[in-house]
Amino acid sequence: MKLRTSAALAAIVLAGFAGAAIAKPSLAPSAAPPEAATKTVVIKPTTKTVNVFENDIVLFKVGAKQFAINFDGNNVFYDLRTLAPPGVLARKIKVYVAPNPKDHEQGIP
Repeated sequence: MKLRTSAALAAIVLAGFAGAAIAKPSLAPSAAPPEAATKTVVIKPTTKTVNVFENDIVLFKVGAKQFAINFDGNNVFYDLRTLAPPGVLARKIKVYVAPNPKDHEQGIP
């Protein structure tokens, strides 16, 4: 009986490790190629916040520099400084990510 219980427990533990090894899509924003952008936002000296939808790929223009971010879900806000390449932004700009109405049949909750 103990042998069967131990074997069953070992199988459950190994199944858990196997499930953890499966690649899951990241819901965090990630860098994207600028040509993939579907929206452009120009950051001005007065810009404090930016609103985007989940699954938007946004090209941010800061003076002569630019970078693109893919917002893969995760309906929260981010400090754009942490997403931008080093040295592009020297101040905090909040990016609010809202549910994309195109992806929700019932609209925004």
